[in-house]
Amino acid sequence: MRANPSGIRARVTDHAVRRYAERALGVTVDGDDNEAMAALRERKVAVGAVRRHLSTIGGLGVANKAQAVIAEGLKLVIADGAVVTVLAKKVRPDPAPSGPTVPVQRRQRTCLDAEYLP
Repeated sequence: MRANPSGIRARVTDHAVRRYAERALGVTVDGDDNEAMAALRERKVAVGAVRRHLSTIGGLGVANKAQAVIAEGLKLVIADGAVVTVLAKKVRPDPAPSGPTVPVQRRQRTCLDAEYLP
């Protein structure tokens, strides 16, 4: 990752703060983004500190003209100089196996194979 020597900071939307609270802090709130910000403040989440943190990390992406920054296991999506959302590294759970696995049948080696040993 390239440096950000000029200390450029990104703007951070309320939506990004909300998603960071959900995906990094584990605090889930209902309603639209404005209602969510009020609910986060009621739950004593340091919204200003979260916004500054995202602004600093997102500033690296803005300084380097990136569309996203990956840090702390999260992906910060950047658009028009602002962090617009925060995505978890793994959004969906792995699908459950559908059944027992079947071993793969390997073909018999021939003298044409590069790894053939007599």
